[in-house]
Amino acid sequence: MNELIDTHCHIDFFKNAGNIALECEKRKVHTIYVTTLPSHFDESFKYVRSLKYIHPSLGFHCLESDYNLEKEKKLFLKHVNNTKFIGEIGLDFSKRAIKSKDEQIELFEFVLKNINTKESILNIHSSSAEDEVLKMLVQYDVKKAIFHWYSGKIGTLDRILERGYYFSINEAMCKSKKGQNIITKLPRNRVLVETDAPFIEDVLPYENFNVYYYLSELWKMKIDDVFSMIFNNFVSLQNHKLDLFNYTDS
Repeated sequence: MNELIDTHCHIDFFKNAGNIALECEKRKVHTIYVTTLPSHFDESFKYVRSLKYIHPSLGFHCLESDYNLEKEKKLFLKHVNNTKFIGEIGLDFSKRAIKSKDEQIELFEFVLKNINTKESILNIHSSSAEDEVLKMLVQYDVKKAIFHWYSGKIGTLDRILERGYYFSINEAMCKSKKGQNIITKLPRNRVLVETDAPFIEDVLPYENFNVYYYLSELWKMKIDDVFSMIFNNFVSLQNHKLDLFNYTDS
C-alpha cells in the first residue's frame, strides 16, 4: 500500500482532533501536525509524541495576535528541542496584516535565532512576503524548509529552489489558474503535498488523493509512481540528500 503524506495539517482545529490523529496513525499517513502557537503545541505534544506517523510541529504564526507574547516565547524555548519540525511560522504582508510587519519580522527573527537551522524543518507561511522570508532564511542559513501554499512570484520561486527548499501543494492550488501555473514550474523532486485541513473544506489528511491524481495527469506518470516520488521527496527533505544545483527536470 502506498504511503500518503500531509506536510501541513492543523489537526487541533478539528472538533474531533484526537480521532483525526488516530485515523492518520491507523492508515499510516505521515502527517506534519502544524500548530500556530507554542501553547497549542504544549497542549497536544503529550498526546501525539508516541505516535509514529504524526509529526508534531512547533508553531508561532505571524497572524496570531491574541496571546501573551512572553509566555509563548518561554513555551517555544521549552519545546524547541522536542521536535525537528517548526511551524507554522513566517510572514504575511497582505493587506489584512501589513500593519504588523515590524512585529512579524521581530517574531520570525526570534524563531530563527533559537532553532537548529541545520536540522530543523520549517513550515513556512509567506503570503505577499516571499522575498523577505527568503532573505531571512538565507541570513540565518536555514537548510530545510517547506513553503506552504506558495502564491508568490515565479522569480522568487526560482531563488527558493536554488536554496534547496521544497513546496507543498494542495487541492485548492490544483483548482486555480495561478496555483496550476506555479505547480508546473516546480521540479518533481521538490514537490510535497498538504491538505491545510480543515481550512480547505472536505479534505481530510487520510483521504488526500486528488492532488496525487492531479500530479499523475500533469506529469504523465502512473499514480503509484507519483505516490512513491512524493514519499521519497519527504524522506530526502529530512535526510537533506538533495543536490542543490540540480533542480530541473531532465
